[in-house]
Amino acid sequence: MSGVTPSDRQYDAVVIGGGHNGLVAAFYLARGGLRTLVLERREMVGGMAVTEEFAPGFRASPGAYVLAMLGDHIWRDMRLAERGLHVDECGPSLNVYPSGAHFWMEEHAVDASREVGRFSKKDGAAYAKFDEELTRIARWFGPLFGLTPPDLRMRSAADWGRMARLGGTALKNRKLLLDVYQLMMASSATYLDERFESEEVKAGLGWFSINDSVSGPSTPGTAYTLLHEYASSEAGGGVRKWGFVRGGIGTLGRLMSDAVREAGGEVRTGVPVERVIVRGGQAAGVLLVSGEEIGARLVVSNADPKTTMLGLVGEADLDPGFCNALKTFITDGTSIKVNLALSALPKLAFPALNDGDGVQDYHRSIIELTSSIRQMDLNQAEARAGIPARDHPHVECCFPTVFDPSLAPEGKHIMTIDMNSQPYTLRDGSHWDEIIGDVADRCVKQLCDCFPGLDGMVEHRQVLSPLDMERLFNATGGHALHGDMGDHQMFVMRPVRGWASYRMPVRNLYLCGAGTHPGGGISGANGTNCAGEVLRDARRMKLGPWVSGR
Repeated sequence: MSGVTPSDRQYDAVVIGGGHNGLVAAFYLARGGLRTLVLERREMVGGMAVTEEFAPGFRASPGAYVLAMLGDHIWRDMRLAERGLHVDECGPSLNVYPSGAHFWMEEHAVDASREVGRFSKKDGAAYAKFDEELTRIARWFGPLFGLTPPDLRMRSAADWGRMARLGGTALKNRKLLLDVYQLMMASSATYLDERFESEEVKAGLGWFSINDSVSGPSTPGTAYTLLHEYASSEAGGGVRKWGFVRGGIGTLGRLMSDAVREAGGEVRTGVPVERVIVRGGQAAGVLLVSGEEIGARLVVSNADPKTTMLGLVGEADLDPGFCNALKTFITDGTSIKVNLALSALPKLAFPALNDGDGVQDYHRSIIELTSSIRQMDLNQAEARAGIPARDHPHVECCFPTVFDPSLAPEGKHIMTIDMNSQPYTLRDGSHWDEIIGDVADRCVKQLCDCFPGLDGMVEHRQVLSPLDMERLFNATGGHALHGDMGDHQMFVMRPVRGWASYRMPVRNLYLCGAGTHPGGGISGANGTNCAGEVLRDARRMKLGPWVSGR
């Protein structure tokens, strides 16, 4: 190829993207003896979990900002604690309602039942059963997070083995089958209506079903979202409780990168990939934007499925049926991200939650400004119609500097905000660049109703629309999870039916990002599972330590 400069080294595996799943996959590949190279388009690793200065002296994440669900095996194998990764656990999340009511989502069932009981004694008594029910189902589902989904066409011995494992799990837990079926098929609203009567309690438990989704809580299949964090915790031993990484979430990627290098892998930043090289129907390496060609027997992509297959590979090398199915994979982001640089720490306008001056309990929590299940449905319907929701859209916010003052100048703070029901595609040809300022103003105004005087404390702000998230992270639609996580886009359906084993239709090409099973969240399960499949194929191909004389 004219103008192409070949690399002087042939790799066993090249990993596209230095997000946490890409780094996890690269670590296990390098530890397994493969010559492994990570290529990250930005100047820093971490993917959507990075820490950047958005105003002089103020540092925050433009993407993920809390750590939860990271598997114990990753902590152990990558020696993250020894490398200095420290997580300050949040307190229980606080739900605040337009009426002025509030609801602490306590971690322990006894405490949560007591809190739920403030709204309804009946619901307080029901909560323990609800928690126990989800915990039992999670103990079934959790191990499946570490299982490569089978191809239901049963085209290999591995598929039969995976189905046998699923069948054995179902037989062992057959008393739960009806409960599991309901959880997978029902809407969050239906599931919660059957168990609780308080609208505040149902909203406090059900808001997660609209997070990073175009669906409303009354959409069938959304009840599964109630289970996801329970199951992720059971899968890897990761804490269900969210926490802030000391030094910012970007510390995670930096330390994981150190682990990859220590295992024998290479990590390069500032090297965007132009395309995956395909020869004879199989991946043969990558071509960088710079014109450098890097050869590899195996290519692993941490980019989202559409970016990888429709962009870096291209439809000319793919079956039209596969392309059509992938195009229907829902990847529109539905939230805006705001980081505020504050001159002081604002207080909530609820005397019962304030105890003197200084830091309050809620400052150490994730705060959810939520409304009702009905209002969430209305807001999500607006978003699907291309209208940024105006009437009390769900907002999540937190104050990372309460745990780590080094993220801001002395005495100042950061407020990180995520506002839901904000569509990627706007109606009537509107453009996010034209309206983002107005939408951000509405977001701050809504927050001022709960935090009086907040607007007067804002020194700088960073605002990112779904379009901005797409531009910054090269993620289709700006979707933080690489795709919705309703039941129709999970397990054997993620990202495309028949292609959920991390292997793609182009031979020797794999996906390891959040667009694969088990979905989004900083769990590392996607990278771990993908690496396992790559190493199995490497043994068959006699790569790395399995090649004669190596």
